[in-house]
Amino acid sequence: MTSVGSRSRSRSPRSPETETETFDVEVKLLSGETLATIKVNAADPVSQLREKIEALDVSELGAFPQSALMFGRHELDLGDTAGAVGLCQGSVLTLLRLPPRKLCTASEDGTARMFELHTGKTLSILGGHCSAVVSVTFSEDVTRALTMTSARSIAMYDASSGVQLWRVLGPVQDACLAADGRRVLVMDSHSVVGLLDAQTGRLLTNLVHHAYYVCTAVFSPDGKALLTSSVEGFARLFDVESGGCLVTFGRKATGGRSVGMSAASFSPDATKVLASMYDGSVDLYDRTSGERICSCAGHKFSLRSCIMSPDGKKILTASKDGTSKLFCASSGEYLGSFDAEAVLCGANFSPDLSKVLTAAQDGVAKLFDTHSGACLQEFPDHSAPVLSATMSFDGTWVLTSSSDLEAKLFETNTGRCLRSFSEENGFVTCAQWAPGGRQLLLAFFSGKVAVFDPASDRFVQEFVGHTDCVHSMKLI
Repeated sequence: MTSVGSRSRSRSPRSPETETETFDVEVKLLSGETLATIKVNAADPVSQLREKIEALDVSELGAFPQSALMFGRHELDLGDTAGAVGLCQGSVLTLLRLPPRKLCTASEDGTARMFELHTGKTLSILGGHCSAVVSVTFSEDVTRALTMTSARSIAMYDASSGVQLWRVLGPVQDACLAADGRRVLVMDSHSVVGLLDAQTGRLLTNLVHHAYYVCTAVFSPDGKALLTSSVEGFARLFDVESGGCLVTFGRKATGGRSVGMSAASFSPDATKVLASMYDGSVDLYDRTSGERICSCAGHKFSLRSCIMSPDGKKILTASKDGTSKLFCASSGEYLGSFDAEAVLCGANFSPDLSKVLTAAQDGVAKLFDTHSGACLQEFPDHSAPVLSATMSFDGTWVLTSSSDLEAKLFETNTGRCLRSFSEENGFVTCAQWAPGGRQLLLAFFSGKVAVFDPASDRFVQEFVGHTDCVHSMKLI
């Protein structure tokens, strides 16, 4: 589905008379079946329309607790009004019923658990580990799950039954499961990257095309290619089936020596490769040809993070030099800088891409205007580096998490801290926005995992079962 931030329709101003007009809108299901025809006023909020339509579709709420309301190819923003998005007499909306989301957690108690997100029901338990489970990855169809423990062993499970299929004792430095569920990527302490058969755990091939430390190894979204990067200054794309190197990405510095590379990732549409260099610059490459599209320079020190906007048009960096910078992804043109005045841990876009949030080592997160570069608000009071700062979907709240094992919820406009979650619930190990970006998913050192609703200022769902610290959680 196209995200709200990428919509390009123009909106013309509406007169007061237009805002009072009432008209008929047809609501259809994806099958083409008409669910209902409803009366709509141009001033009606989309959120109100959504509630009205979901009330008509109440018979399916158990099997499909989530839905999306589409107008043409675009998902409607709940903050809009009917008139603002262009609804008029004869318009047709499509209600997409979405399957239930699942939440998977990994814990110090030696288990990983999969829950149904909207009910908190335990769907499966992945046990049999001899040490803490630190991470879990899933195949796209959620039939297989790969766990990794603090002892650096990995195990494959049938995700629905919780039956362990095989285990490798390691030591494994890192591992992940391809989206198609056919291959497992493993890295050992010597940075040898290997591919295992996900069905049997058998080693298929070792990729030994890097001479030095491998800092990145990730599957492409379709699971058919593998991207690696190394401090020697090159990133390489491998074919998963043959193990052959398809493309090499990299550039030479003045004097012919390679520029060291610290990370590499795919663009949102997976057609490009984004590489972070040790000199503080960023290179963007064409995935197929290996040609460099642009270089983005200007930082004095190395980067802590580098991301592309969801529409793939901009590149946002965060550096040890205390600044975050914005670049055009097609030309490498410098668009602006955001001075956090402290070493940065990361930077993120707001959901509408109009603002930038920085997270810094001085315990402060800051909000900047993308166009002017002005600092709009500060979110202080962490006693250790802020590891992440993200905004709610509607821009009302900012969530921060820190290495002080605290998560805080702030009011965006005022910078006022509304909640410090460790005060009542103990140390926070994981914090993120739930699907929809209006509620929080929180995991605690105690093993508690819960959904917090800022609007009602209370926990509305708990996921019961863990008896010790939750190290990670993942939505699937």
